[in-house]
Parts: sequence; structure tokens; C-alpha cells
Amino acid sequence: MRISTLPVVLLSFLALTTADNNHKPKGCNPKAKGPTLEKDQQTAMADFAKLLLIDNKPIVAYDKYVPGQYIQHNPFAQSGREFALNFLTEARAQGWRSDKLTFFAGQGYGFTHIRAFWRNTTSSVMDYFRFEGTCIVEHWDVVQVITGNETNPIAFF
Repeated sequence: MRISTLPVVLLSFLALTTADNNHKPKGCNPKAKGPTLEKDQQTAMADFAKLLLIDNKPIVAYDKYVPGQYIQHNPFAQSGREFALNFLTEARAQGWRSDKLTFFAGQGYGFTHIRAFWRNTTSSVMDYFRFEGTCIVEHWDVVQVITGNETNPIAFF
């Protein structure tokens, strides 16, 4: 029996964002520190993932969590939030979509893992982010094309 991960992810997101009213997403703070920083980063990652990948609002997500410097490690992209926003908005305009969202944050880093559909290709995408305070300042990604002929029956997800 295969259970869809979307309800579990959505319930996890709701639990994370509603469990503590003192941790409602407000936008990022690059100087955030202290005993609640990891929880604040988890809340920020959950909200960023929701805005970017569920609500399909990359400009809102980046305005809230990527306010300045954005170091990009993708070999086919330039550093800077404007390059990322241009790519994300153009990809969505061309029909890019995703599902199977999983996300996590801890120890100053966060990640998202999705299945993406774009230009007749299905891929598994892992995005890895570094925080300063509760702001995202650095990004790495790994993309694997899903062919449907994988030997491993549980490949990717």
C-alpha cells in the first residue's frame, strides 16, 4: 500500500506553524540568535517552502526570506536573488510545477526535496540552503532526472 506524502507534509507544516504562537513567520531577521534560533529557522523554512512550492509565490517567498546577499552554487546559475527570481518566475510561466514536498531545517541549514515537472522532464530536486539568522543567504541544489526505468523501485522518494 502506498500512502501519499502530501497530507503528511501538509500536516507537518500546519503543526510546525501553529504549534507555538510565538513562532509565527514574520519575515527574516539576519541578526536573530539565541535559544529559539533553530525553531525560528524551522518556521522560516516551512513558510518559505509553502510560499515558494505550494503557493507558487516566489517573489513573496524571496522578499520575505532572501532579502539581500544570495550565494548560488548551481554551476548553471549566477549568484544573486534577482537571477533566482527571474529563473523561478520564468519557469513557472512555462508550466513548471512540483509535488511531493519534504522540507527540514536544523543547525543553520534547511532543505527542500520535491518532484518537479518541466519541459517534458520529471526530476527529483533537492535544494539546500544556509541561514544567517532566519534569512536564507546561500543555496546548493542537486537535480536527478527520473526516467521511469530506474532499477531501484524506491528511487528518489
